[in-house]
Amino acid sequence: MKTKLTALLGTLIFVSSIGSTSLLAQGQKKVQAKPFLIQGKLPHLTMMVKVFWDDEDVSFTESQKEKLLLIRQETMSGAKALGKQINPLEASIVKRTLAGEKPESLKADVEKLASLRAKATIIHIECIYKTRAVLTQDQRDIIE
Repeated sequence: MKTKLTALLGTLIFVSSIGSTSLLAQGQKKVQAKPFLIQGKLPHLTMMVKVFWDDEDVSFTESQKEKLLLIRQETMSGAKALGKQINPLEASIVKRTLAGEKPESLKADVEKLASLRAKATIIHIECIYKTRAVLTQDQRDIIE
């Protein structure tokens, strides 16, 4: 269990250090971020559940595993679909900004980007809520 906990903490530290979108000065290469508005502050419970999937101390029931898999699938598909819209839109805004386009002409796309990221954040929050509802308090104490 200590090994899994250490691996989990290492993974969380690594993921949180990557946390935000950034542009490299040369070549404007983008480091892809998560599609959420809130970066690195909300837990990714499905990742943590995955780490503890077969852990004896957590002991997920078969019913819990089925529900947790469904939650993960719904969350991942929703976030990926939004990411496919967010990433090109964000790249376009950056490119057009650096090309000197007027802010007024970018406003609608920036608002659309914000709306898409808000939808992705709601999906993340719903995932946290639904996952916690499936787990017992003892399981939450171990995982969170």
